[in-house]
Amino acid sequence: MFNKITNWLETHRLEIAIALLLAALLFLSALPMMLISIDSGYKGVLWRRFFGGTEMERSYGEGTTLIFPWDKMTIYDTRQQRETVVFNTISKNGLSVLVEASIRFRPLENYLPELHRYIGPDYINILLIPEMGSHVRNVIGQYEPEELYSVKRTLIEEQIQQSIKNGLGTSNTNESAGHYIFVDEILIRDITLPETVRNSIEQKEQAKQVALAYEFRLLAEEKEKLRKKIEAEGIRDFQSTITDGISQKYLTWQGINATVELAKSNNSKVVVIGSGKSGLPIILGSDYTAGPADKADKSDKADANKQ
Repeated sequence: MFNKITNWLETHRLEIAIALLLAALLFLSALPMMLISIDSGYKGVLWRRFFGGTEMERSYGEGTTLIFPWDKMTIYDTRQQRETVVFNTISKNGLSVLVEASIRFRPLENYLPELHRYIGPDYINILLIPEMGSHVRNVIGQYEPEELYSVKRTLIEEQIQQSIKNGLGTSNTNESAGHYIFVDEILIRDITLPETVRNSIEQKEQAKQVALAYEFRLLAEEKEKLRKKIEAEGIRDFQSTITDGISQKYLTWQGINATVELAKSNNSKVVVIGSGKSGLPIILGSDYTAGPADKADKSDKADANKQ
């Protein structure tokens, strides 16, 4: 028996070698489909061709997995992802408004087999974006264009976020994004109004700023008016106090002090001790221009010399 097998192998040695070579080539060609490498942050869902289709009990984690070449492994990114979408919405008064929103999300790992079976790898376009668009349109429809153009963007983001949270939290059906996807946040990046509406709002805001500027000017003028009134009252009170408190003797005393200071200066002058009608010393030889009182003092001096 052994000799027969040996003789058969010797006789068909070439055919056996070709068959083994073909088997090796077939194995090598199928090896990439059998060895599945799953990177960090990803998970795989296995579809078995002959054993029941999608494996619903588990998903495959990071590393290398060996499968049959006729089966198929679909890889899902389970890390945080960001998708930017432009939604065409309607404002409260019926105007078309374009809202550019950025959605941050990730698929729920425990529900990947269900997501794969019922939705598929294109779940972002099939499930996530339409449902997010519904929440965005519901919130934008509550505002006038002027409000959308103003500083209420943060409030709108909070309302959309709350609407998504409430919607996903209460819609845990197989057709809901909340059953498969965790939405972390949604940010409003831009709100585009029709050009005519935008120009109208800008003109209205400019007119409002001009009106505020005029109000500020009026307020400043009112304050300036009050300041000048208080200043005038102060000057009036000061003059009243000076007029009531200054006597002729006080003025004479101040004149004498001024004359003493003048006499101490280096300018050439003659100071005559005596008094005229003003009661002050007479100053001669200076650049002082005599007034009516000084002329009277000179007349008194001439009369005294004659005597």
